[in-house]
Amino acid sequence: MTEHAFSSIHDFTAEAVLLLRSALDVLDEAIIMADQTGRIVAWNKTAARLIGLPVDASPEAWNEAFGIFLPDERTPCPAEAVPLWRALQGERVDDVELYVKNPRMPQGVHVFVSARPIPGEQGRVRGGIVVFQDATFPRLAQVARRHGETRLRAIVANTPNVAIEGYDMQGRVLYWNRAAERLFGWSEEEVVGKTLDGMMLDTPSTQKFVETLEEIARTGKPNGPNEWSCHRKDGSEVWVYSTIFAIPTIAGACEFVCMDVDVTPLKLAEDRIREQAKQMEAQAIGNANLFHEALQAISARDDFLAVASHELRTPLTPLKLQLERLVRDARAGVSQERMAPALEVAYRQVGRLAALIDRLLDVSRITAGKLDLCLDEVDLCALVHDVVTRFGREAEDAGCLVAFHHDKPIWGTWDRLRIEQVVTNLLGNALKYGRGKPIEIELEADEGTARLTVRDHGVGIAPEDQGKIFERFERAVSNQSFGGLGLGLWIVRQIVETHGGTVRVESAPGVGSTFRVELPRRGKSLDESHGTISIAPGT
Repeated sequence: MTEHAFSSIHDFTAEAVLLLRSALDVLDEAIIMADQTGRIVAWNKTAARLIGLPVDASPEAWNEAFGIFLPDERTPCPAEAVPLWRALQGERVDDVELYVKNPRMPQGVHVFVSARPIPGEQGRVRGGIVVFQDATFPRLAQVARRHGETRLRAIVANTPNVAIEGYDMQGRVLYWNRAAERLFGWSEEEVVGKTLDGMMLDTPSTQKFVETLEEIARTGKPNGPNEWSCHRKDGSEVWVYSTIFAIPTIAGACEFVCMDVDVTPLKLAEDRIREQAKQMEAQAIGNANLFHEALQAISARDDFLAVASHELRTPLTPLKLQLERLVRDARAGVSQERMAPALEVAYRQVGRLAALIDRLLDVSRITAGKLDLCLDEVDLCALVHDVVTRFGREAEDAGCLVAFHHDKPIWGTWDRLRIEQVVTNLLGNALKYGRGKPIEIELEADEGTARLTVRDHGVGIAPEDQGKIFERFERAVSNQSFGGLGLGLWIVRQIVETHGGTVRVESAPGVGSTFRVELPRRGKSLDESHGTISIAPGT
């Protein structure tokens, strides 16, 4: 019924009034009308049932006569707050909840009440009309809804192992359950209304999170589970599997629920397994390398034994022949002059055997760390000159012209015999691999360093072999082409480095090789008691 209809009710005819009363009686809402004096003049059957009409009472006593209470069902409604009374005062009242309980309605009933004043002439209030609506079922539904919300919130709040958070479209926290408090360290009061930027996430991750919310709102599809790295309140890192979905609100906006499961222990276990796998892989590779190196060492050892056997047998054969010849000549009374050449050959073969044995002994001493350096003041120029002179016969046999032109002394604190061995090995190496080609030996020095250069023009060394020629039993050419134990350059490196110096090679196949040795002139200090030093194994 419109306000206009109520305001014009006094114009209705008697028949119209009867029709109106019949219409009011079929309504589910309770309707009561009063005139300006507060006398109740009309009501429908629903009002009689709900309120217990008719009642003869003045407006000041309506609250008591009708048994009107506030929604708490205990507090009486003040007379001036009764909606019909307020309508008579010219007020409009909308959807006020009240509780009615009286002898005619002993069980009590909750009602929603609206009231309007009925205007008269010149704006005066001619009466009032009030509409009651039974609030029992809406109230029960509301209570049920509230109970459901309470139960749901209790479930969310007390879910033990899943952190559940709510967010708005901007990524601000709406709610935060106890599991989230335990997982991340912040209480709900600390985070509600705030974004995660600077707390759980850094700025780029926060932006990614907001973009994820926008995508969920746009597509309507949940996101996840995905792995996220977050930070706890104490600064420690926590990894979660996160699932995010949207819930529409009454206002039409989106609210997002995020459910996080802590997977930090799994992540740490994965990292440990991954690290262990890397270590095992590295160990396996290391073992494979060691095995390969062991095989190489065994192969090198076998090659060395074969070469050593050959090298030792080579001088023994002519030595044996020469000795047998000497024995025959001696028995035949051959003169010493005729026997002298054979003795010289035998002497040279013995010297060669001695040199081979000395090299083998040097290997043993160096490996055991028992190679002593007897340091003294040595003229390197004179030492090189002596070695070159001693190699005159070998150089002639090899067809090599050895050029050494240096007559100024170069003094340094070195082991004379060991440095002589360095020069001997380098010159012998040049004669072996540079047969028929000239050999140059150069010396130079400054205040702190002496430099020895031995250059041949022989077969040369490939770049990939230059690093290994200074290793034990290693050679850049086959044993079939050139004899030797593969120890000479290794011994050179050990002696030079023990003196605090360096040795390197510059070479190319077919061009020849240049070996450069640098020795500090005041390298190792003399031992005060013996004038010797020892080197450690492998140095």
